[in-house]
Amino acid sequence: MLEFSSMPIRLVAVDLDGTLLNSRAEISPANQRALAAAVEQGIRVAVVTGRRFHSAEKFVRQIACPVTLISSNGARITLPTGEAIHRHFLPRAVARKVLETSRAFRSYVAVLFDIPGRGQIVMQQGAVREGPLGWYLSQNADWLVQTEDLESAVATDPIQVLFGGPPAIVEPIEPLLRASPVASDVHFSWTKYLTRNVSLLDVMSRGCSKGAALGIWAQHCGIDPSEVMAIGDNHNDLEMLRFAGRAVLMGNSSPGLAGEGFAVTLSNDEDGVARAIESYALRPSGGL
Repeated sequence: MLEFSSMPIRLVAVDLDGTLLNSRAEISPANQRALAAAVEQGIRVAVVTGRRFHSAEKFVRQIACPVTLISSNGARITLPTGEAIHRHFLPRAVARKVLETSRAFRSYVAVLFDIPGRGQIVMQQGAVREGPLGWYLSQNADWLVQTEDLESAVATDPIQVLFGGPPAIVEPIEPLLRASPVASDVHFSWTKYLTRNVSLLDVMSRGCSKGAALGIWAQHCGIDPSEVMAIGDNHNDLEMLRFAGRAVLMGNSSPGLAGEGFAVTLSNDEDGVARAIESYALRPSGGL
C-alpha cells in the first residue's frame, strides 16, 4: 500500500464508470452522502471520466453538491456553472493522419466531437456492431452520424479518435500508430473491460490525459498534488492516480493495475467510493 501524505485532502477526483457508478449505472445513496460530506468539509469534488461531456453530465446532475466535470479523458474541464474553462482537442490534421494510418480498422473506429446533438459521434458506413457502432446505436443513436468518407467528415478538431471492439482486434492498433509519424502528436489511453471482451483505445492530443487535466484543475484551485485524492478502476485512470497524493483503486479494478501499489477500496457495487472518502478524506488518518 502507498504511504500517503499527511496533508489534508482538498480535492477528491473520482472516475465515473466502474467507480462512482455501480453495475446498474447508478450513483448509490452512500456515495451521494460521502460526496456531500466532503463538500461540507470544504473539499472540492471532480468527476473525471472517459465519457464525453454530453454523455457524462446526466450523471453529474444527479449529484447533490457542486461538481467539476473533467470529461473525455481530460480533454475538457467544465465548472459546476456549466462554463468550460479548458479544452484540449485533437487537431483535425492529426486526426486525419490517424484515420489514414489505421484504415484497415475503419469498421471499429469513431470520431467524437464536442458539439450538441447529432454529429457528436461520426462513423464510417459499413462499421460493424461488435465495435463502437453497436453500443452507440443502442445508447446514443440520436447523436450518431454515419458517413461514406470518414476522413473528409473531420472538418473541425475532434475531441479524439476512438477504436473499440474485441481486444484481439483493436490491440494491434496502438503499435501500428506508434510506428507511424503520427505517434509524436498523440497520446494513447486504454480502457479495458476484459470480462465483456471489449477494449477501447482513445487517441488523444499529445499531453491530454486525466492526470494532466486534474493537474490543471488543481493548480487553478491552488491545490498541491499531495492534497488530491483520486479514485479509479481502469487503465485510463493511471495518470490521475499517479498524480494524486492519495490514490485509491476500486475492488473491481481492471486486472494488471494492482501492481502499481495503490490502496484498494471496495467494489463499485459495495459503495467503494464512499468507503474511500470516509477513510482517507473525511478523516485525517486511518485506512481501509
